[in-house]
Amino acid sequence: MARKKRNVTEAPTTVLEEESSIPIISSTVEEDLDIKLLRERLAEISQAEGVTGYIIRNATSAAIDLNDTSNLVGFALLSSHAADAYQEFSAMFNLGEVGHTLLEGQTAKVLCLTIGENTVSVFMEKTIDHMKILERLLG
Repeated sequence: MARKKRNVTEAPTTVLEEESSIPIISSTVEEDLDIKLLRERLAEISQAEGVTGYIIRNATSAAIDLNDTSNLVGFALLSSHAADAYQEFSAMFNLGEVGHTLLEGQTAKVLCLTIGENTVSVFMEKTIDHMKILERLLG
């Protein structure tokens, strides 16, 4: 039986660069950093006078920080329905991507927006400038 010749090649070498201009961060780490920064901003905003709290949620979890927890379910329902409604209206009227919405009542208002995979609702007194809060959230 004849023997086959085999081509022998060198094994590839790995070169590690000490200083790389490309950061090596997985997308989950980046998302964790983004959510951490967002939660820090929300915690700072919730301390401001006239802000009554916030709700942040994504597909797997939610965080709630409200000054008055007696109506927690009401705030959670308002937050959820507001987010669903502005997304439905956007699709229904071909508005494109909605940046944020503001629901205003007689004494209070809520700023609702989506940041990445997170839906955020910030509850405040009617006299508070919601644009300052929005600017702080979006950095």
